[in-house]
Amino acid sequence: MRKNRRNKKETLEVFLKKESFASVDEYIKEEINSYEASREILDDALGMINALMENMINQGFTAETVISLKVLKSFGEIKVRIDFFGKPYDPISDEETILKDNEENIYYKYRSGHNTVNLIVKRSYNLSFMRCFGSIVLAVLTYLILNPFVTVETQLKIEEVFIYPLVKMFSNAILMVGGPVTLFSLLKNLSDTYIEAEKTSSGRKLQIKTYITSFISILIAILTYFILYFILNSHAGYLSAYPNREGSMFVSDIVQSLIPSSIVEPFISYNPFPMILAALLTTYSLCSVGKYFGFFKRIIDAGYALFSRMMNIVMYAMPVFCYLSFLTPLLAGGLEDLVLIFEMVLLVYSTLISMAIFYLVRLKIGGVKIRPFLKGLPKLLRENLRINSAIDAIPFNARYCCKTYGYNKKRFSQNLRILSQINLDGNCCLLMIDALILILLLGVRVPWYEMAVIIFLVFFLSLGAPNQPGTILIGTLIIIYMLKADELISMAIYLELFLGASQNMVNVMGDIVTAAIEEQKSA
Repeated sequence: MRKNRRNKKETLEVFLKKESFASVDEYIKEEINSYEASREILDDALGMINALMENMINQGFTAETVISLKVLKSFGEIKVRIDFFGKPYDPISDEETILKDNEENIYYKYRSGHNTVNLIVKRSYNLSFMRCFGSIVLAVLTYLILNPFVTVETQLKIEEVFIYPLVKMFSNAILMVGGPVTLFSLLKNLSDTYIEAEKTSSGRKLQIKTYITSFISILIAILTYFILYFILNSHAGYLSAYPNREGSMFVSDIVQSLIPSSIVEPFISYNPFPMILAALLTTYSLCSVGKYFGFFKRIIDAGYALFSRMMNIVMYAMPVFCYLSFLTPLLAGGLEDLVLIFEMVLLVYSTLISMAIFYLVRLKIGGVKIRPFLKGLPKLLRENLRINSAIDAIPFNARYCCKTYGYNKKRFSQNLRILSQINLDGNCCLLMIDALILILLLGVRVPWYEMAVIIFLVFFLSLGAPNQPGTILIGTLIIIYMLKADELISMAIYLELFLGASQNMVNVMGDIVTAAIEEQKSA
């Protein structure tokens, strides 16, 4: 064993053998504890690294193989980088459950005999939110400095000439990457759902139940909207600043656009309907190609990983454009407009009360004891709020629920893995509310058949984005495109900022509630 100093960070080098595991554990504990990570994060990191080294031994790497480990922190992430030379290595193994559970957090590359595996053991989602919150404060300070010295006409000119084009550029970047992300995410999640459903009859039943509860979530959002309508309609200022429209989306145009003249046209025009149709056709074809299924599935997973990573990179700029998007209403209408934005966001959050009642009713009908379930919920919710990813939280959720509620670990973990891929409750509920509020702001009259089109769009956008970065932002921008309402682009940024974590929390609660009901049935 050798310890080096490189870039002022300690690196551990060990031979790949059982005797080295204790040294690796000691090193990982010391390094991760230096970042004040929780016990759960440390346990997951140790579990992943031990499973990975075991997997290397099982794949034929010898005891002479030297592996180098280094713990790094960058962009709010804590990761363990593992380097070693030899043949190509497959870090994802069906036999290693913990590696499969953390598939989204494992990044692997191979160059000229050199293997590099990066294990993401912590993502600081709250750090991004705090940066965006700082941007809001900075936007307010900028307005307070400019307002006494700059005329209203000049402020509006600044917003029109400088700020709006930059915000529009950011939205274009999101859509440019978000189109392929949504397509590959649809393909990945549809094919993953097919695989899980084919394994067991319970998987198929979970799939059907999840789609039903997701559709109910859309109906809950629509019913809650009628209450919000009367509240929002009583406000003036920001909410009444847009002229009424007779309509901006026509079913005939959508039908004609379903089959584009070019395969790249949907990505150029940001039209989601051809992408949805292409994803359904591709998935149906993929499931019947026999021995080539694995090959094409790897291409889909690789495409999703590539564009998802691109989206993560684009989202690093979120604080900058959060600053610009909040400065826009301040320059246009002052602090009063900012208050109205926060009021509207709080009203959207009221939808989650309806979802909470829905979950309580489901638990009661499913025979789950409500009080013990609620008693163990606060710690579970706090940890998921910090993790902010249904897939990343699988190991903790499975471990916590089995320990707190006495569930069967194997069965509960398996159900959580399936549900984390296909649960759409949070996406469906909040995207539907977003769409209805955008329609309200525009004063668009939507007949029932166009409302059916919006429901269809929200459902498939949710299916294509249960865990991808910027889910609310991408979905809202696509809906804004369909409504031809570029003036509402900043609204998409507001909704992503305040509702992104809530969408994940609702998805996680849907996972836990459904899995708890399944456990009650199996008891």
